[in-house]
Amino acid sequence: MTVLIMAGGRGERMRAAGAALPKPLVTVDGASLLERNLAAVLGAGLRDIVVAVPSHTPSIAAYVRGRGTQIAETFAAKLTIFEEIEPLGNIGAAAAVATGGRELLVVYADNLTALDLNAFVEHHRREDAVLTVAVHREPFRIPFGEVRLANGLIDAYIEKPERRILVASGLFVLGPSAIARVPRARTEVSWLVNELLAAKARVAAFLHDAAWIDVNDMAAAERAERLLVANRDAFGQAVPARAMRAIVEAPS
Repeated sequence: MTVLIMAGGRGERMRAAGAALPKPLVTVDGASLLERNLAAVLGAGLRDIVVAVPSHTPSIAAYVRGRGTQIAETFAAKLTIFEEIEPLGNIGAAAAVATGGRELLVVYADNLTALDLNAFVEHHRREDAVLTVAVHREPFRIPFGEVRLANGLIDAYIEKPERRILVASGLFVLGPSAIARVPRARTEVSWLVNELLAAKARVAAFLHDAAWIDVNDMAAAERAERLLVANRDAFGQAVPARAMRAIVEAPS
């Protein structure tokens, strides 16, 4: 199948936090976010890869043409660039990717996860879904004191409680009919999901508990390093040693 790695976005929070590099090229534990996602895709045996890059940040495209291509060639993989001249949102690039009628796996370069990509794709196929979303329970701390009432009286006062809610993990499998619904214009994945739901299409969820983090600023990059260290075995299974070795050995 074809893989689309989204390496765009303006990275404003990352820049505001003092990052000298575009977000996809920020290093986490010795490898950039983009490199780690590329290694995960290659480690899963996927060999047809498109990287969507923004025209306003040419250093990302330069990385893909140079170091990214060298890494892909180690696996005899095809790596191509789709340059967004105008921002296309977080899923609009899917309309421009030629998949030959196959599914499209979409991942985002600012996420890191130990999710088993092959299990994710197989779940999509078993469910005969038009689109499948990877989902997990993410903890959120409410920044206020929660008050519970009973018969007009306070029954409990909980200071800044933590809740775990289901969120999208930033990985999607689109079948051909889902891809066909993506317009060649700025499009968000939330719009696409709701369009498919309105059409009564089969949208599946792949519930997982794999290590996951969204890296949007330098504080999150530091948390990502701790996550990698704490989950070495899980990330080692998701990103085999050969894929990481290709990254380490690629010329700078």
